[in-house]
Amino acid sequence: MNFMHRDEEIDYFPSRYDPARHAEQYPIPPVRLSGKRDKCVIEKENNFKQPGERYRSWAPDRQERFITRIVGALSDPRVTHEVRSIWVSYWSQADKSLGQKIASRLNVKPSY
Repeated sequence: MNFMHRDEEIDYFPSRYDPARHAEQYPIPPVRLSGKRDKCVIEKENNFKQPGERYRSWAPDRQERFITRIVGALSDPRVTHEVRSIWVSYWSQADKSLGQKIASRLNVKPSY
């Protein structure tokens, strides 16, 4: 399957243009539950730590090939400036230097 070959727009749902719709009210069953209710702080996820570590573990030539592939994908004329900026911000959160290199080759201002 070739992911780079797209004849039509990609349908991401939900998105900022088509937000999620809430489901209809569902009747609550009359079953009684018992137990202890706990309150705890859940740490904020860092979804960019693992990709950044993976990128930094590569040899410099592999990092360069990776950057070239990403820049090639984001250089497609169907990719809007907004989408490029979003992806540059994602790569910057994974690794600051990676985001800067991609942004400079795409002529996009990196946002952190």
